[in-house]
Amino acid sequence: MSSLGTCDRKKNVLKWKKDMKKRREKLDMIRFVHTADLHLDRPFEGLSDLPDTLHERVKESTFTAFTRLIERTLSEKVDFLIIAGDIFDDSHRSLLAQRRFIQGMRQLEDAHIPVYAVFGNHDHLDDPWNRLELPENVHVFPAAQTMIPFEKADGQRVHLYGFSYERRHIAEDMAAKYVRAGTADFHIGILHGSLTTGGTKDHYAPFSIRELADKQFDYWALGHIHKREQPAPQLPIWYPGNTQGLSVRETGEKGASLVELDKHGAHVSFFPTADILWEEKTIRFREKVTADSLGAALDAEKEAARTGGHGVFLRLHLIFSETDENREAIDSLLREFLPALRDGEEHQSDFVWLIDTDVKVTPSWSREQLLKSPHVVGDLMRFIEHGEGWEEALAPLYRHHLGRRYLALPTGSEEKKIKEEAEQLLMDALVTDEHPGVGK
Repeated sequence: MSSLGTCDRKKNVLKWKKDMKKRREKLDMIRFVHTADLHLDRPFEGLSDLPDTLHERVKESTFTAFTRLIERTLSEKVDFLIIAGDIFDDSHRSLLAQRRFIQGMRQLEDAHIPVYAVFGNHDHLDDPWNRLELPENVHVFPAAQTMIPFEKADGQRVHLYGFSYERRHIAEDMAAKYVRAGTADFHIGILHGSLTTGGTKDHYAPFSIRELADKQFDYWALGHIHKREQPAPQLPIWYPGNTQGLSVRETGEKGASLVELDKHGAHVSFFPTADILWEEKTIRFREKVTADSLGAALDAEKEAARTGGHGVFLRLHLIFSETDENREAIDSLLREFLPALRDGEEHQSDFVWLIDTDVKVTPSWSREQLLKSPHVVGDLMRFIEHGEGWEEALAPLYRHHLGRRYLALPTGSEEKKIKEEAEQLLMDALVTDEHPGVGK
């Protein structure tokens, strides 16, 4: 009996230790969603004469993305939501946008999920006349840099730091005012601003990577740049990008970040929210152009862009060589094709709508002959061929202390690919029929 009792006690101790380990692992983690640049109710740029159904889809797209953001935040049962600026699109925020935003915040309030938000350069604080009252779970940082604490039910504490734009432009280095305060398990900085480029004046709370790293925060939740990126690899500094692309300059998937903080650092994963994507594609034609070949190429590119889950606005860049047709003839043919390529797309949930198409007609070129050419194009080709200045061109990046730390030098195949792409870009821009020795 005693031996069985000892065995049972050992099992109970092992179970207790296992349970405590799981509990400790759970206690040591904070989970939140980081988003920015919602720009609710902002119209798209570069579109005209859309069918009514697409116009309505576009009009609702920022709200659709916002709904998806709220749904994912709820389904993940996170501890809180961070919004790093530009919830609305200007200081005269529309009442429709405010009401939709408040509805989403109330959903989070019902689920006991607090929200920590800053206002950015597009929704600054200096014009409050039409501002609706936000639910109590929404904590908005004032114009002065401030720390707001969060405490989880299990006792973990997080200190969040941030400020809201008092006016549209802030040239001051606001990051300098962020200082860790008090005792907390995690410290998170929220900053709507841009990475300083040096030598040029920046009006959006400029900061440097070194400056943020020296603060020793566990995570920097950035906003302002409409592209998902980690400005310094391996450092917990992130732009999530915007939730819905607003123009052809904002291509690809858009969404937000799910972040987990634990004793090992920040674990960041992306989830999509955009209803409509913007895409750009380049098609090269190196043979005689016919209506059939052009139509087949355009159809193929259109179908390749179809996602099955989003609408797509697609801009094509067409580069023609070895063709007897001139630019005007090709433009005329494209104008005829465009209505046919758009036909019926407005009724598709995964529509692909072709927007303005850029056409370039260039002569074909021979690399070997250009290397022998006495003209400037030949000089450039020889410069690329012999690799003169390669290390000098890369020096500002790879001699920088962060570059040395986080970037490996290009491999031989990567170097070759970079040179080939540089050659093609130069030839597209410079080669004309006026340069002798270009044709094959």
